[in-house]
Amino acid sequence: MRNKAFYLCGLLLFIASGAAYAQNPFDNAVKQIGGTYDVPPKTVAERTMKYGHQCADLGLSVLWATSNIDAANSRGYYGRIVAWGELTENARFTESNSENSGKARQNISGDINFDVAAHVWKHGWRMPTRREMQELREKCIWTWSEESGRKGYKIVSKINGNYIFLPAVGINRRDGISEMNKRGYYWTATPDNNNKSAYRLSFDGEGINLLQGLRYEGCYIRPVHDR
Repeated sequence: MRNKAFYLCGLLLFIASGAAYAQNPFDNAVKQIGGTYDVPPKTVAERTMKYGHQCADLGLSVLWATSNIDAANSRGYYGRIVAWGELTENARFTESNSENSGKARQNISGDINFDVAAHVWKHGWRMPTRREMQELREKCIWTWSEESGRKGYKIVSKINGNYIFLPAVGINRRDGISEMNKRGYYWTATPDNNNKSAYRLSFDGEGINLLQGLRYEGCYIRPVHDR
């Protein structure tokens, strides 16, 4: 009788653990950050077009593009990598050839002279501010996963279950991209007061940060558009 009871308990634990695993929206997730879902994730992401570029409504203050600047879509190539406040890629990313390191700048979001999203995509597209990036961080569940062979975060809205994917695109600190498929670096439009750095999102499979980064380093841009 005792053996039967032990067997039954083990069976129930096995079934419960299997059910919990089945409810995981991303079976290949390594780590999930951001609390719990207010609504379940959508099986198929909802997409709309805004002036020729695909975006997702996550229920936030802005719409988020589903691709980086110069990337066909989130499943395509990673896109244009730029120093903060610059419009074109550099052959080498150093402080000596930076156009904005050491110079006083205000928030550059929407300024076509410094915001590559506003310059290239136009029509109200722009770089996200620190506040908007923080909103994405706080109001979504971030799950380290893989899409089309590329690692990164699937970012699911707690508000409506819609999602985007941010690939781990690496960084260019001098003359070559490093940390590809391991870490992601995305500029915001918000400068730091020291005139040498600006705020950027950085992440890997263990965590997410929104901290200052040196302006001359090459990072990617994920544009936003006002609702």
